[in-house]
Amino acid sequence: MIRASEGFAMQVCARALLNFFCMAAISFLVSPALAQHGGTGSHPAPPPNPPAPILRPMDSNFDRNHVELDSTGKPMRPNSVDDRCLLPPLNGTREPVVDVKTMQVSGSAKKEYGAACDAIKDRKFDRAADHLHKAVQAEPQYSAAWVTLGQLLVAQQKVPEGREACWHAVDAMANYLAGYLCLADISGREQKWDEMLKFSSRAIDLDPANDAVAYGLNASANLNLRKLPEAEKSALKAIEIDKTHNDPRIYFLLAQIYEAKRDPESEAAQLRQYLKFASDPNDAAMVKAYLAELEKRAGR
Repeated sequence: MIRASEGFAMQVCARALLNFFCMAAISFLVSPALAQHGGTGSHPAPPPNPPAPILRPMDSNFDRNHVELDSTGKPMRPNSVDDRCLLPPLNGTREPVVDVKTMQVSGSAKKEYGAACDAIKDRKFDRAADHLHKAVQAEPQYSAAWVTLGQLLVAQQKVPEGREACWHAVDAMANYLAGYLCLADISGREQKWDEMLKFSSRAIDLDPANDAVAYGLNASANLNLRKLPEAEKSALKAIEIDKTHNDPRIYFLLAQIYEAKRDPESEAAQLRQYLKFASDPNDAAMVKAYLAELEKRAGR
């Protein structure tokens, strides 16, 4: 039987493609005993007659910023710094060094990539994929094109092909940050938490001071591996880096970490932080309703 809290997490993700925030919520809500005691071995039995779980709101599109092929929302914005058009959650990523190989890409490959970016902005995803295939055919070392193609294939439910494309990106350039983030994100979708941790840790090594996305992915991987102190540390680092609150959903992830730690006061504090920066009224209403129930349970 699915508990109310499990159903909430599934509904949060139901109308969007799963990303690391959703996977963290679902995995830990499905196994709260593991979350509390930190491991996969034997654990103490739950106390008798535990309080009923808080009934969380069931209607949400919390992850609306993640790419949806049938979305009518705002188009993806291109990366103005290096002309990449990566999809969420990678669209906030900046490479720590100049990609020399990308600078040397042929004009025809760059033209195809630019056309793909335009097609993505117009939400013409099949056309974008065609242009990206042409770009990497013209320039097999075009790491940025491989990553965008990989993300787009995953968004089209072609996960193995998407993973292969992102591997091409890191094969072409071993220190390509976005390639490792793409592989970490895909690993999270497939619930391959050890791989997600490995790839996100590699991304952190490449840019330990500036990339909030890497720390967010790392936090989710650690959460699902029952490494709660490490998960909390990475989530807090992501928040520290993201000074403009580009993606306030990291507060939701941190709230899930505190839920796993059975710390409702800290969980509520992070949900309040999310509400400060939430831009979608439906998402905000969902979190606000749950927060009210959480506070009611605490006797506030």
